Amino acid sequence: MFHEQTAIPVMPVVIGTDEAGYGPNLGPLVVTATSWTIPEGAEPADLWKLLDDVVVESPTREDRRLHVADSKKVYSAGKSLIRLERAVHAFLRHLGVEAVNVAAMGEFLTDATFHDDYHCVRRGVVDEMSLPVACETAECDEQAARLADAVTAAGIRLLSIQSCIMFPPEFNRRVAEVDSKGKVLSAETLTLVRAATDHPDAPADGWVICDKHGGRNRYDDIISTAFDNRLVFRLEESRPMSRYRLGSLEFCFRTKAEEVLPVALASMVAKYVRETVMMQFNRFWQHHQPDLKATKGYPVDALRFWDDIAETAASLGITRSDIWRNR
Repeated sequence: MFHEQTAIPVMPVVIGTDEAGYGPNLGPLVVTATSWTIPEGAEPADLWKLLDDVVVESPTREDRRLHVADSKKVYSAGKSLIRLERAVHAFLRHLGVEAVNVAAMGEFLTDATFHDDYHCVRRGVVDEMSLPVACETAECDEQAARLADAVTAAGIRLLSIQSCIMFPPEFNRRVAEVDSKGKVLSAETLTLVRAATDHPDAPADGWVICDKHGGRNRYDDIISTAFDNRLVFRLEESRPMSRYRLGSLEFCFRTKAEEVLPVALASMVAKYVRETVMMQFNRFWQHHQPDLKATKGYPVDALRFWDDIAETAASLGITRSDIWRNR
């Protein structure tokens, strides 16, 4: 007698990546990848509908769902940090992580490599900045519980959130080696993708979706390098979108990639990490110069900031190359 075996559902993986801090001279470049499994037959774009009870791209004023979108739409200078912070902490808490301060968050996202690179804000004179900054911890816990119920009901899993947080000394060294910050961004992005595919619960098939890296249209070489020089099949290369296949994984580098939820969340985590690191950075310098105007680190204001702190930096033994990104 033969017994018919029930087929095990195939739950493909969806990995989304994005960055924050590509242009500034001060502070880190942050690249983040989020990794998910979705129900058999679903596609990456379906995640918005599947999680509609708990996330929203364009909330109304009274909407209590988590605002998940391109980080620039969720938070910008002059806006409250609450919506960005609440969503990031809810997703981190869903993974069992209570990011009680910047260091704890950075060490989780980078698998503990953050601590040694967290330059000039951990010299024992400034207390670690507590998180969350703008929203209530209880609210983050409540949203995390709602998120857990929603993903379970939808048959979705958030497998991981990982980041590369690259401070100026490492950034400058890496850029000097390849003479291109675009190549550094691409290499770190694919390193995170490779790590996400190596997750023990990550299926072999699915999608990798990345925001395009500047004006670059060709990515097959960096995909191959990150995956042990395996053969990559080119499906499409154009200004709006470049697609490739590696085994059962489809890679898509596209404009407006934040329209896909895993990329939007990656964008938000990267932005939140950079914003909070810069808050801690400013606290350090304002400890030594109480009247110092804070900076976001972008080119014109970064020059003003360096001029303002140059004498203090010299007295502390901090050189410009310790905190300044050359590109």
